[in-house]
Amino acid sequence: MQIFIDDYNLVRIESSAYIYDVNLLGEKLNFVEIKGDFQYFKTKDVIPLHIADKIYINHKEYNLQIGLVTIKEDFNKRYQYDGVLGVIYTKKHTTFKVFSPVAKEMFVVIDDIKHQMEYENPIWKIKLEGDFLDKKYYYLVRINNTFERVIDPYAKAGTDQYSVVINVRNTNKQTSDFLPFKNHEEAIIYEAHIRDLTYNLTVLEKKNYLGLINPSKELKKPVLNYIKDLGMTHIQLLPIQDFYEVDINDKDKQYNWGYNPKQYFTLSSWYSSKPNDHYEKINEFKKVVDYAHSINLGVNIDVVYNHVYERGLFPYDKLVPGYFYRHDKNYQPTNSSFVGNDVETTNYMVRKLIIDSLVYLTKTFKIDGYRFDLMGLMDIETMLKIEKELKKINPRIMLYGEGWNMDNALEPSLRSNMNNNKLFKSYAHFNDQYRNIMRGEQYNKNERGYLSGNNKHIKRVPDLLKGSKNMFKTIKQTINYVECHDNHTLNDQMILAGVDKKDIKIYQDFANHVIAISKGIAFYHAGQELYREKDLINDSYNKPDSINSIKWKIPNSITKFKEIIKIRKQYLNKDNKIYNVKIDNNLIIINVDNKLNIYLKNDFTKNSINEKNELIFNSQAYNKPNGNYELLMPGVYIFRK
Repeated sequence: MQIFIDDYNLVRIESSAYIYDVNLLGEKLNFVEIKGDFQYFKTKDVIPLHIADKIYINHKEYNLQIGLVTIKEDFNKRYQYDGVLGVIYTKKHTTFKVFSPVAKEMFVVIDDIKHQMEYENPIWKIKLEGDFLDKKYYYLVRINNTFERVIDPYAKAGTDQYSVVINVRNTNKQTSDFLPFKNHEEAIIYEAHIRDLTYNLTVLEKKNYLGLINPSKELKKPVLNYIKDLGMTHIQLLPIQDFYEVDINDKDKQYNWGYNPKQYFTLSSWYSSKPNDHYEKINEFKKVVDYAHSINLGVNIDVVYNHVYERGLFPYDKLVPGYFYRHDKNYQPTNSSFVGNDVETTNYMVRKLIIDSLVYLTKTFKIDGYRFDLMGLMDIETMLKIEKELKKINPRIMLYGEGWNMDNALEPSLRSNMNNNKLFKSYAHFNDQYRNIMRGEQYNKNERGYLSGNNKHIKRVPDLLKGSKNMFKTIKQTINYVECHDNHTLNDQMILAGVDKKDIKIYQDFANHVIAISKGIAFYHAGQELYREKDLINDSYNKPDSINSIKWKIPNSITKFKEIIKIRKQYLNKDNKIYNVKIDNNLIIINVDNKLNIYLKNDFTKNSINEKNELIFNSQAYNKPNGNYELLMPGVYIFRK
């Protein structure tokens, strides 16, 4: 016989036996109903979840377990806490606070000594006299009849076995402030994985945080300077919050992108020069952000709050079973993220954990923006509260994510996807219509897009070039891209689509240049300008460095890439710029404010144009017999009046 608390006053007994007496904490429960082998009984008052662990059925004692109560809305409303959680350190004393309304006992363990914590609805807390700086600790939690070891979900340092009391004020001070970048539609983002950037460079602290800011032999400057010199305004780093499936002491043993969260406040030690020094990784990443700001380059980071690596490994499920994860109407865990543990962002304390971690990262490291993984699985209220809290710290914070319209347990009107973009206007979205039409349908490997000569959807291209106003209210909300860490690189996709090998680089230059002249946020995957390949591998999240690392062979075309980025900054992409776009015999012609004429050509047929204005940019070579321009190859051609 098993007995569960299913609601604040409801007990479920799994038994078909005749039950005539149910007693909990001296109160006789009232029979409600029988459903199959389940029998339900009610209390008159709210069950004290932090006390009720034994129940008497027909005068015999049984363990009382936590059932569905933690995933009911009433639980979410009853148990909320707005104070500081985690460790509050001073030299004279340290306070530990943990949210767990269902724990029956809790201890904090330091130096193998158990310190009993006290319950103060809805948290457990203890104040220990003395200096506990740099001490390892963990919690022992009893939910039912056994104790579980659990790390602190608010720990700012530690491993998956223990947390560490640190004082972040003891880390280095940054000298530069947030990037003073106001108009997000002018952003040009360069997405990169820390290890990938320096793996093939001769540089101090290769593969680590500091490798980004040390000069390399090949580039003759730090890689961040290379990115800035391309004309990028921001670097977007793949996840740096602590993640599973890497070995911090044998860094070449495994490779991972980092989309398998372990802890939200703790940085990954995999990128640190001293992976077992809990201060050094903080100092090193501070140096990276500080250096980036000193060269006027913003730092955005990729954050994963829609799922965790494994349900049982994330500390919250041992503190409040079930509460952290999303369930459907039948109380079954949902799997919209395809990893089996969707995070329930609508729950008050889950939302608090997410916001608190973002506030910590923003304040501590001066992060300029966040890219939210599978943002469409998060709820709009959470996104609005994130925006509100982060803008208190940095009014210019950049917020964007994957607003895919993925089916999930949230009501459609609550989902943070592109369909609802008018409900959270400060967020930008990766524009899948732009991607699919420009490069070809994401999962149709054999299809060319407009940028590689397919005119099947050419009539839709003008809207994309003008900022997808059919989808978004402002151009600040569209992220225009054809390649990112996910799925095939553009180079590999074109190989699969049958593009002639000798034409691939021409088409890729064309793609890079079209992104630059499209209204909205421009987004480039690291190495996209270098014709990056990944051996036709679709999802390289755990593949070796030989597949993922950047091959630093700088092509001559990089000069053209820099030129068009400069033109974008000088002439294009302001929201008030007028783009008049027409299609003439498969040639797309854009007139910008009656100052520029831009021609987009996506094939190898000859186009003759009568242009009397000054040619200021050409993706590829051209002929000019008899005063007319003959465009022979795919590319962007810009004339200035």
